Amino acid sequence: MLRKLPGWVIDDVASVRQEVAEWRNTTAAERWRLAKACGRDAMWAARISGMRERILAQTDPLPESTLAALARLRREAGWDCDGD
Repeated sequence: MLRKLPGWVIDDVASVRQEVAEWRNTTAAERWRLAKACGRDAMWAARISGMRERILAQTDPLPESTLAALARLRREAGWDCDGD
């Protein structure tokens, strides 16, 4: 076990700030262009893998907290799906 962390270890906040430093001063339009490029790259990789449909069919279940929040918002908006 280490008695002291190596000198290059920094706290989480500083680590995240370093990771996003190059993106901090980008415009919304620049970030959108980059997001679209990432999406195109991901779709290219899915296509080239030969498993495009399998990859696109994958979904992660929503957490219970999200389902509860959606139900609450639907009730508050009058969109109660249960017919109540």
